[in-house]
Amino acid sequence: MPWEDVKDILRPNMDDIHMGVMKVDEDKCNKCGLCIQNCPFQCWEKNEEGYPVLKENYACFSCYNCKVACPNDAISIMDFYHVDAGVFKTLPYPLPPEMPLEPKDADGNPTEWNEIEKLVLNRRSVRNFKDTPVPESIIQRVLEAGRFAPSGGNCQPWQFVVLTNKEIIKEIDKAAINSISQVYNAYLNDNSVKVLEGMVTGPPQNVGGVDPRIVFGGMGTVSKENGLIPSLGAPVIILLLADERAIGRPQMSIGICGQTMNLVANSLGIKATWSGFFAWGASVHPTLSKELGIEAPWFCPSALCLGFPKFKQEGMVPRERRPVKWFREDKEKTVVTERKEVIQSEKQEA
Repeated sequence: MPWEDVKDILRPNMDDIHMGVMKVDEDKCNKCGLCIQNCPFQCWEKNEEGYPVLKENYACFSCYNCKVACPNDAISIMDFYHVDAGVFKTLPYPLPPEMPLEPKDADGNPTEWNEIEKLVLNRRSVRNFKDTPVPESIIQRVLEAGRFAPSGGNCQPWQFVVLTNKEIIKEIDKAAINSISQVYNAYLNDNSVKVLEGMVTGPPQNVGGVDPRIVFGGMGTVSKENGLIPSLGAPVIILLLADERAIGRPQMSIGICGQTMNLVANSLGIKATWSGFFAWGASVHPTLSKELGIEAPWFCPSALCLGFPKFKQEGMVPRERRPVKWFREDKEKTVVTERKEVIQSEKQEA
């Protein structure tokens, strides 16, 4: 495929890409540094006075992990990640973050979130774990939640591989860091970037694999000295293996299965996050991948990192709210929810 056909994917205009911007209120900040610890892309550093400030070169994808970890609500959102133009343009426009809509009952009256809603809305990807082992009885309950997840045609296209052996986890981390660094360094070089054309032309096509957030934020942070470790230091990793023969392809079923396990883990007092980077390392390891069972027809799309959190890393944060088209029984009435406004298009009654 000609380079011109993929140039806009592998060489987006950086002037169109706007990273998230956060600011610390020094009057509220106690200099605890939790925002720095909880930033997955290492965007923060301390200034001469000891207050957190964004680094000169950083990649923030507006996860607001810094905000949720702050005990004094000292962090404000000044701008959110968005892209003005090109392949990765934020659609349909830059969407400001908003907190959840207030809950209402069946009669439209204000009510309270139920326990499941609270669990879903407060759940965050926890990336800072204690070194405390997770009891096997708890791990087994998480596995059972995955085993009983729904799947297309009830084909249950998954296998679980549990890793608590620290040496094996380190080996896979090394493989992941090495492979990811090679891709990242190739991306940065105008000559070698062309070897990545196959990633975005397929099969399978993976344009999202070179999204600026994942390249400059994720891969860039992994590739730094003392950068992001794919296992995140978690004491338990569960590899989610998918059967490529699954009805309707396995990705949807694996996503449902993994999120079920994720929520149950949170309900049991441990925390979790997805790690595609660790799955990458497990898949490319020259000797372990086969031993782990990653060979056709099985592949590893993702992994779950589990453990007890070092500090509070959960809580409700704003999210983008895209427009919702709602086609009611009365076909002459269509309601589109857009940002904080509700735009109604309906035929005027005589």
